[in-house]
Amino acid sequence: MIEDFPKNELEFDRRFRDEQACIDYLFLLRWPEGFICPGCGHTEFWKSARDLYLCQRCQKQTSVTSGTIFHGAKKPLIVWFKALWWFSTRKSGVNALTLQEFLGLGSYRTAWCWLQKLRTCTIFSERKPLSGQIEADEFYLGGKRSGNRGRGADHKCKVAIAVERQGRKLGRLRLQVIDNCSSAQLLPFVKSNVIAGCQVSTDGWKGYNGLEKDFVHHRVLSAQSENRESVLPGVHLVVSLVKRVILGTFQGRFDAEYLQRYLDEYVFRFNRRTCKSIGKRFWRIMQQAVCSPPITNRQLRLGAT
Repeated sequence: MIEDFPKNELEFDRRFRDEQACIDYLFLLRWPEGFICPGCGHTEFWKSARDLYLCQRCQKQTSVTSGTIFHGAKKPLIVWFKALWWFSTRKSGVNALTLQEFLGLGSYRTAWCWLQKLRTCTIFSERKPLSGQIEADEFYLGGKRSGNRGRGADHKCKVAIAVERQGRKLGRLRLQVIDNCSSAQLLPFVKSNVIAGCQVSTDGWKGYNGLEKDFVHHRVLSAQSENRESVLPGVHLVVSLVKRVILGTFQGRFDAEYLQRYLDEYVFRFNRRTCKSIGKRFWRIMQQAVCSPPITNRQLRLGAT
């Protein structure tokens, strides 16, 4: 598919200045080689005055938004496009209150649901596993409370992390909410996100016992290092950045059942931090949005993905 996206916000505003421009863009993304009936696969159609596409064979009516993340949207597409632009191009993301104010939405709940829907579009099924040299660890998110710290902090959300090391630089990232720090959780996380045979560096935690069966397992013991930050420097850098975003953009507040979506959003942005144009992130999210099935507000509130 030919890359087609506005390079900056000024170009975005010029290009998507009305509803028809948004409809035309969605059409090209959904059917880059021409209309295909979702019912029978026929390519000939009539277009109605309401921007519905009527298949000449089976008579099925289709719109550019039906069967997509925009299905049933009551707000104009031009408003959705603006929300998606801000969501995909802001370095630290945007929270629901800010989006509500930017777009003049009637309620906080509407802005919250929109952002949750867009977060479900940040993970691509065709993404490739991590490769090369990998650092893997786990960390904890949650407010300060009395009780155990570290791996014994049951009140905090536990997150597994794996990041590529490319010399002194970092490559791609994976984050996943886990129930506990046992090998039953950590080993499947690494195996599903890293190509077999790669070198995986971890600390001395027993939960990583068994990695050597599929990977070159390199243990870095904190007892042999002058400070903990130098044990897995890539991991600790990313963890500090994630916590900064959670604290800054979302004021440190999140519901545990929705945390994976926030992490998915962060991974999407982190892995595309070197894009020459911020518009490419908008384009990639939009591609996913027209391929993602509809999700209701009730499903969002229940934590469905």
